[in-house]
Amino acid sequence: MKKGFISFIIILLFAGFIFYLGFVSFRVPVGKYGVMTSKTSGVYQKIIENEKFCWRWEKVIPKNAEIYVFEKKSCVFEQSFSGELPSGKIYSSLVKGEPDFSYSFDFEIYLSVKPENLIKLVAAQNLTGQKSLEEYLQKISAKISQELSQYIIKMNENTVIASYNVPEIIENLNLNNKYDFVTVDEILIKNASVPDLNLYNLAKESYKKLQAEIDANLAEYAKQHAQKIIENENSVKKLSKIGEMLKQYPELNSLLSNASASEVLKALNDLK
Repeated sequence: MKKGFISFIIILLFAGFIFYLGFVSFRVPVGKYGVMTSKTSGVYQKIIENEKFCWRWEKVIPKNAEIYVFEKKSCVFEQSFSGELPSGKIYSSLVKGEPDFSYSFDFEIYLSVKPENLIKLVAAQNLTGQKSLEEYLQKISAKISQELSQYIIKMNENTVIASYNVPEIIENLNLNNKYDFVTVDEILIKNASVPDLNLYNLAKESYKKLQAEIDANLAEYAKQHAQKIIENENSVKKLSKIGEMLKQYPELNSLLSNASASEVLKALNDLK
């Protein structure tokens, strides 16, 4: 009887230990998400939360499973994007006052991943926790800031925009469908410095006209001097031929020395 009771206690303790190993809910802090991956089953296709009971046999096997913890809240990223319109310094030099054709933007971007997408993202990007998720979202936010900047610059091509409808821009750029599993919760435009695009386009056209005139003048100059260059080359060739003839026929030296300048020139021109 005593041995049976002891055996029962041992079995009960062993069962409790197994239950403890497989009870994964308590391993996820309150208010956070957990995603489990294992060597035997891959990524577990359900989010683990502290508030919901979850027991998994994969965790019973030593060194078989890992639970990665993620925040439920959005991740906030501050991004800046700046630069200069193409050939801005060259075009600026043609305008009085040399206006600045550079641009700069500062954004605050809020990104999140829905629970059902978090599982897919962990599998696709091999995420191992909040830090790796933030590193991935950081890259996404940098791409978004570049897209936003280029879009805002285009918006100012024909008119100066004083304020921006950010939700409309997000929709027009299709940002919530462009990046797999990532949701754009909010974007704040902290700074949007855009150059005068009308002035830039005028300077650009002026530069094109100036360049066309320069090209035309260079072409005319080349045309005018081409004939002289050809004539000079022909004269050099003729002198070379005379030098060769004098080497072959030394007696011609006396003829050339006694001939008049006009006769020598005529002889040069008759050479082919």
